[in-house]
Amino acid sequence: MNISCPACGQFTSPGKFCERCGKPIQHVQTGDAPKTENVEKGGASPQRRTEQSPYLPPVREITPLSAAGTDIPPVLKIDSLCLLFENLPGILRFRFDPRATAENVSIALENSITGTTAKSHGIVYLQGIREINVPIPAQPAGLFLWHLALSYEAAGRKHRFEGDVQVLVARPQEAQKVAGQLSVTITNNIHNGNASDIHISQRAADELARLGRAENPFDELRRIVLGANRAWVPVAIDLAGGMPVLPVQPGAAVRETLTLDIGTAKLHFFSGRTIRLGRKRETNEISLRPPDGVSDMAYRAVSRAQCHFSHAGDRVVVYDGQMDDSRVVRPSSYGTYWNDRRIGSSVELSAGETGVLSLSGAASSGSVALDAKACRPMRACATCPHANRTWCGDGRRPALMLTRRDGVSERFVALWSCFPMEEADPSFEGVVIFRKDGGFAWRRGRRCGWLVPGETLDTDFGQVKVS
Repeated sequence: MNISCPACGQFTSPGKFCERCGKPIQHVQTGDAPKTENVEKGGASPQRRTEQSPYLPPVREITPLSAAGTDIPPVLKIDSLCLLFENLPGILRFRFDPRATAENVSIALENSITGTTAKSHGIVYLQGIREINVPIPAQPAGLFLWHLALSYEAAGRKHRFEGDVQVLVARPQEAQKVAGQLSVTITNNIHNGNASDIHISQRAADELARLGRAENPFDELRRIVLGANRAWVPVAIDLAGGMPVLPVQPGAAVRETLTLDIGTAKLHFFSGRTIRLGRKRETNEISLRPPDGVSDMAYRAVSRAQCHFSHAGDRVVVYDGQMDDSRVVRPSSYGTYWNDRRIGSSVELSAGETGVLSLSGAASSGSVALDAKACRPMRACATCPHANRTWCGDGRRPALMLTRRDGVSERFVALWSCFPMEEADPSFEGVVIFRKDGGFAWRRGRRCGWLVPGETLDTDFGQVKVS
């Protein structure tokens, strides 16, 4: 039986590629071939034969690369020695193995915090492993999670995969500390079996460990980073599509408040349109108690109904006083201050804005004060089901985080949409807490789950107790 190639029109034997021109065969055409050759025993019509042909590609919008009838995903690795320096443009190195012929390979990255985007130029590949360099614009110092999208063409079809990559941006004067972090990361990759070449990776880790004795650590670190010893680590990439859905919600996950115990620190979450702060515990979500051994005179000056917080679109609003039973806002006794200036009825904070919120007087006068920040929501919305990771609903609302200034390791978060955990602890970079169906949930990359009181979570950053 012969079929007609749709690309060159020549007759060829059935298969995935034309014997004449080498192009993939995407449609079965009989041309001038005798019709009887296309009819199976049992009288199947040519049209029926075409619909059931095993040579047609599966009908899916996005499919993994197929070779000899077996789905073989590509392999993508990142150089774990890639390092960017604060406020300087840099380059991330990737190693791509398409496992077959691939064309128009492109890697796009988006910083989940700053929103910075970077993209490699489209390139044509043949069979084999190639390296791809992605230029990164200047970034502030910190450890950031970048969302990665890998796209390419193979066998006439377009493919797209997604993943997450951690990128360290270091201050040059902290080169030795950065080297220690890189050394630990590479060593962990070796122990966990993630290093593609253990010997090369071990040499890189050893060089970094010796950096502590260098006279000029910045130049030494740069030499190591630009040197020949690479430490390639696989990137977990998945077929692009909707974000994974949360599991069935346990009944215990439905609640308005939640506390995470992270070591000796406590992180309290509050939901609801309005969050109240005051001395009276029965009527306020947030009620401050003085540290042990500290006089409570300043805390006694805090009004029973001191202030309350809400949101207006993409802004956080801090109001002095609270609404009474007759729905009239009564001001606090001694006022609420923002950066040592008494606010009238309210003050609005834009996303990313920080300041000092003091109660019953200016912070400089010794009143009870908290560091406040209107935390930016995640650019990739935590609850969005769409593959393009755009905003869903009106989820642009920031969260308000209050941090005690009296030595107590305690933070309070008014959560109206989502809260990036690195705002409270940089080691939790990429973890987001969000409200869903009356409960609190978490997401990191493509993993997600519910926060249920009484459970202890074993994370990459240590144990977190939910209460």
